[in-house]
Amino acid sequence: MSNHLSLTERQQFWLEHLRSCAARGQSLSVYASDQGLSVSAFQQAKSRLRQRGIWPATGPHFVRVEAVVSTAAAVPGLYRVSLPNGVVVESASGDLSAVLLAAARLP
Repeated sequence: MSNHLSLTERQQFWLEHLRSCAARGQSLSVYASDQGLSVSAFQQAKSRLRQRGIWPATGPHFVRVEAVVSTAAAVPGLYRVSLPNGVVVESASGDLSAVLLAAARLP
């Protein structure tokens, strides 16, 4: 993360609120309402802090998926999902939806 000493007073204000919101596990809109803050100003501040690398990007990340068929080692009913972080989920049950569901639940 970037050096917090270079933040303006206003950026530090929003960063403290973002941390408090995250610590409480609340959505931005609920936290903003509870604190009497503008939801749109809070979202803009969050976006600006992300652009500076001070607040981490969160939420769903989409990864390109490519189907690879290997006839040399093909096993009927075997499904394997290799994730970018090196984790491999596989199943010989023949149920592709179960493999995809297990992969989707990984952190």
